[in-house]
Amino acid sequence: MPLAELLYSVLGTGAGLVASGAVGEFAKGAGKTAFEALKSRLTTQHEMTSLPLLEDAAKNPAFEPAIKAELAKPEIAEDAELLALAETLREAIAALPAETQARYAVNIDEIRSGGALLFDAVEGVKAKTATSESDMTFKNVKAPPGKT
Repeated sequence: MPLAELLYSVLGTGAGLVASGAVGEFAKGAGKTAFEALKSRLTTQHEMTSLPLLEDAAKNPAFEPAIKAELAKPEIAEDAELLALAETLREAIAALPAETQARYAVNIDEIRSGGALLFDAVEGVKAKTATSESDMTFKNVKAPPGKT
């Protein structure tokens, strides 16, 4: 996975956890501290301007490319302190109960198939509606922990 993708994933997860306050220990403790430190490093040392869009990126996919483009700057990959902060945040997320960490590999509003749509070996599929006129196949799909 490219570094920009990994950073985006960790930052997006951190933003969601902090914003929701759903995980008290994360929002109050090491997770929030690591998230804020990583954001601060990105804005002060690397002049990232798109970070305020993180919370809205889940609702508006148009923000994702702008954030990832900034995260793909070569100097970010060379910043050892930033990478250490990202790892600290990743560890804080990994320390959460499995049901809190659960992510869907496919999470979209609508799945439509006019033919030959295959989901194979994914960690969960979530959609509001799924319609098929033919050939919609789900194989080896695992529900995230705590989900059915």
